[in-house]
Amino acid sequence: MSEALVFQIGAVLFGLFTFFFLLFGRNKQLFGTEFFISFITMTSYALMSIGIATTVSLNGQTIYWSRWLFYLAACPLLMYDVAKILHIADREYPKIALFTCLTMFNGFLASYIVTSSRWMFFGLSSAAFICLLYIILQGKNNPAFRSLKPFVLFSWSLFPLVFLLAPTGFKVLDTSVSESLYLILDVVTKSFFGILTIKLKYPGNRHANYPSKISL
Repeated sequence: MSEALVFQIGAVLFGLFTFFFLLFGRNKQLFGTEFFISFITMTSYALMSIGIATTVSLNGQTIYWSRWLFYLAACPLLMYDVAKILHIADREYPKIALFTCLTMFNGFLASYIVTSSRWMFFGLSSAAFICLLYIILQGKNNPAFRSLKPFVLFSWSLFPLVFLLAPTGFKVLDTSVSESLYLILDVVTKSFFGILTIKLKYPGNRHANYPSKISL
């Protein structure tokens, strides 16, 4: 499967999720992040599908560095949801947002730069990511979603693993395979997560059709 087809599938999937969350959130009184996260991600895949904002690795593989800039916009919203569910104090959210942005911006630099200098920015991104996870792990366990912390720790840690295996890192995987893995991770960590947790964030929403307790 070519990476262009992967991106087209991603754009369509997140377009559907955007429409779903738009309809679901029409009568919310509180701010809902799910629509915006899906819309941003849909735009990201649409941009990558037309093949601009790229660079080429030393072994000739295309690197789509724009995804990390869109993560810079979407992931702070995602971490806002995580912080709310784990009852992390509001005063901690600026730290969470900044560490998230530092993780993604340095990830962008590490993907844009194809020389060995990229490892410096990968290291900075990893350091910010570890700080982010430390704050998240200090949150209170939510009995309605017991596996949230392991979910975040495991699923988010797969992104740097794919980065290392992709043309951005040790070039074990080619572009089409690595982008397919990124798409799977995006669906799981953004859309699937949003569907699972939307009832936890808005327990009073009479339009919610999800169980009041996930208890995973």
